Amino acid sequence: MSDPRSLTPEINFRLGISYAGGLVAIGVIYFALAKGGLALASIHPSATPIWPPTGVALAAVLLWGYRAWPAIFTAAVIANATTAGSVATAIAIATGNSLEAVVGAYLINRWSSGCNAFSTPNSVAKFALICFVIATPISASIGLTSLATAGYIERTNFANAWVTWWLGDVTGALVIAPVIVLWASSHYHAFNRNEFLETMGVLATATAVGLIAFSPLIEQTPSRDPLGFLVILPLLWAALRRGPRDTATVALVLAGITIWGTLTGGGPFTTTDLNASFLLVLMFLISITVPSLLLSADVEVRKKGEESLRRAQIELERKVAERTQELELANAAKSRFLAMASHDLRQPLHALGLFVAQLRTPLKSGERTKTIELIDATRKEMDEMINSLLDISKLDAGILTPEVTEFPIARLLQKIETTFDQATRKKGLRLRVRRSDAWVWSDAMLLERILLNLVSNAVRYTLRGGIIVGCRRRGEMLRIEVWDSGPGIPEDQKQNIFGEFFQLATPERNRYGGLGLGLAIVDRLRLLLNHQIDLASTVGRGSRFAILVPIADECVTSTEPVDSPHPAAFAGKVILVIADAPIVQEGMGGLLGKWGYSVLTAGSDEAALIRLAERQQRPDLIISDYHLASGKTGIRAIEQVNAAFGSSIPAILISGDTAPEPLHDAKDRGYVLLHKPVDPMRLRAVMHELFMDRDDRRDTGTAL
Repeated sequence: MSDPRSLTPEINFRLGISYAGGLVAIGVIYFALAKGGLALASIHPSATPIWPPTGVALAAVLLWGYRAWPAIFTAAVIANATTAGSVATAIAIATGNSLEAVVGAYLINRWSSGCNAFSTPNSVAKFALICFVIATPISASIGLTSLATAGYIERTNFANAWVTWWLGDVTGALVIAPVIVLWASSHYHAFNRNEFLETMGVLATATAVGLIAFSPLIEQTPSRDPLGFLVILPLLWAALRRGPRDTATVALVLAGITIWGTLTGGGPFTTTDLNASFLLVLMFLISITVPSLLLSADVEVRKKGEESLRRAQIELERKVAERTQELELANAAKSRFLAMASHDLRQPLHALGLFVAQLRTPLKSGERTKTIELIDATRKEMDEMINSLLDISKLDAGILTPEVTEFPIARLLQKIETTFDQATRKKGLRLRVRRSDAWVWSDAMLLERILLNLVSNAVRYTLRGGIIVGCRRRGEMLRIEVWDSGPGIPEDQKQNIFGEFFQLATPERNRYGGLGLGLAIVDRLRLLLNHQIDLASTVGRGSRFAILVPIADECVTSTEPVDSPHPAAFAGKVILVIADAPIVQEGMGGLLGKWGYSVLTAGSDEAALIRLAERQQRPDLIISDYHLASGKTGIRAIEQVNAAFGSSIPAILISGDTAPEPLHDAKDRGYVLLHKPVDPMRLRAVMHELFMDRDDRRDTGTAL
């Protein structure tokens, strides 16, 4: 392979040749046009009304950069030195011509979007203003001042020569530069066959109109003079249909024919004074070119706007179609879920009906106890299904905020072993939980939920063998693994199993139960905690799920048990129960009464206030349904009671609504929300926490 450094001289040489070639090409074109223009001078050999080199020079600097000035300067020096004046005046005139191009290009780049100057009406107007007021007066002023100083022009003729010079440069800039820039700019792409034919048609029409109106081939009469206004037709066609490029080209074609006709004595601008005739031509060309470029730029902007709107409409339609498809898929998934959930929830309900029917028949003591245990197990199975739905609802509502702390993983592993020991024994499975003394950084409750779902999933799907839960250190991470000897997961289903309501299609699917939400919850929780999860599985041999958790420094904490108050410590406290269903009032009142509480039940906030007024007693806790009769909510009922007593009473809301709104409402007001069916032990634990918190605040003197 060649050394790149050895290629540098060759590359530099090629670049140098290219630069020199470009300068020569620009200089030759400039010189040829300059000599042609100076040949038409009549008022002074150096002051000609026809000066296309200005447009060439301006376009060259815009397209090629400021490095083009040496070619302009050199060509101008040679052209003027071989025409009139001296070498000194030729250098001065060339300096003015170069400054005209460089200053004009600089201002156009700065204020008028450079080569994109013809894309909007605003930039076209700025381009014309720069050429009129700033750039072209530089050349006329420097050139004629140098000639006057050297004595090559009479002072009485200075003003007339200056106007001729200036208008010649203005016309060259406005007619020649746009054509070169627009045809050379890369963003004006080549046209297709239809566009090519239309462009040829526009140019042919412009040529025909020019010949009819200005050609010396037709005798000039007073009735022919108005035909000059026909030039508006091809210009309008180009501006409305073909864009700035063809508009500028049509203006150039008309300019060439008009100048040719005037020079040969044809057309409406011919007078006895050739210079005056050309000045009329220049004003005519300026008056048709600038408005046409403005119109074409405006049409171009509108076309681009329409095209953008069309693309936006197409994109919107595409997104609507995608969204519609997503909604259709979601609706289909919802229908599938309802069908599955209906089947899976009906199973335990069906079993409960059978067990209740057994209780209505004469049973021995042992049979009755066993039936009650089966009813409780079936209730727990329903609770697990509904809790899965609630977990998904909470995650969708975005109300779960991780509380990351450091804690020993052993505590969590102990709970896993305690929770699933009996379930695995009943299925004849072996459960092994390997201890670890590691401490981790995570949310203890959410990580526990992840592991509970993983192990529950393993227990549900494993029919023989066992489950192993253990930990491995991997650098600064602790890898918590759950192994099972279940049916395994096919390779093409490993991503799908983390979707909602997804269950593997197996012949024994119905015996596994569940709604297919466990792994979806695991996936969302690990994303919330920013924990990585890994899956390895072999069909027929089992699966291994692993979650990586950051390791924390081990902490030394007291191992002495913390005394918790005995349930009897809160006996006698007054509980207000608000529920619009009498059966719920009766069930809740009976349960709380068995726990030793004094219970008041009511169906609404008004009834609750009446009962409290009768008892003349402030409740220690309010338990209310979230949805009450007449569209009222438990939050309103709690606030009514609080307002009546002028203080904040601890409250628990109970709802069967899994939508996000109740979750947000309860969280915003600091209330605990439990979802139906409420596990009695869960309710009792929450009540104790509220009582303990209230007692702690009373002991520390915190206002209630």
